Amino acid sequence: MGIQPSRQATNRVVRVSLPADVASDLAKFQRVQKDILGKLGCLACCSGWDIRWDIFNDFNVDKNLKVNAGPLR
Repeated sequence: MGIQPSRQATNRVVRVSLPADVASDLAKFQRVQKDILGKLGCLACCSGWDIRWDIFNDFNVDKNLKVNAGPLR
């Protein structure tokens, strides 16, 4: 008989996707974090929230199969 996750625990997950240049810049990251925390109800803490930070790098491939940095435009 294992521990059953409560409904409250499973709906407290927040997923945030951000570019690598934001994640690696402390000032930018803190600005984003502050905005996210404000939207969750408290600018000072994330207590009770499971915030998952997904860091991404965009690449695209052209018709000649050349890989380019950045999103497809």
